[in-house]
Amino acid sequence: MNCITVNNLNFSYPGNVKVFHSLNLSIGNGDRAGITGANGAGKSTLFLLLMGLLEPRSGSISLWGKKIVSAKEFREARLKTGFLFQDPDDQLFLPTVEEDIAFALLNRGVSRANAVIKVDRLCKTFHIEHLKKRVPFHLSWGQKRLVSLAGALVTEPELLLLDEPTAGVDDEVIDIILDYLKDFRGTMLISSHDKTFLDSLCTSRHRLLNNRLEEC
Repeated sequence: MNCITVNNLNFSYPGNVKVFHSLNLSIGNGDRAGITGANGAGKSTLFLLLMGLLEPRSGSISLWGKKIVSAKEFREARLKTGFLFQDPDDQLFLPTVEEDIAFALLNRGVSRANAVIKVDRLCKTFHIEHLKKRVPFHLSWGQKRLVSLAGALVTEPELLLLDEPTAGVDDEVIDIILDYLKDFRGTMLISSHDKTFLDSLCTSRHRLLNNRLEEC
């Protein structure tokens, strides 16, 4: 069974700015797929569509074999999905790092004690324990990226959508991200210009070109 199936997806921004025309994509359960493409090709837009944060003009999106149409269905799918925004400032909004990472857990009714255990474990894994009490907006870009990723992973998602996870970060942060993702057992879809990073993780590669996806 596929984790992600996109059929004949069409999407345009206001002003008839066409992004996708009859876009098709299939990602199997447990696959690690990479997406490349020029800036503005639509990689971030695709992720927002998969999350139900944008609505296509036509076509269909299926997740885990089920066609997802309504806002309620997308909300339910997001419970099993970890999404990393391209800009961490779009993801971080609480007063401290530990609160930001724990937010999704607490929002789902997990006890504070259990949330603290999970947050502490991820902070140790990502070497950001010393940042737990810090204000996220005062962190460096690389630190923000790790905090954002921890927040996406804390719910132990089955699907990870990572939008440019290595953009603007140094080699040390890239190594930390790679070490974790190599052991991730779910499905991953990663948008990136970093071909070395994609080669280290992905079993398939797709390129967005002229409003369409092609395997490469």
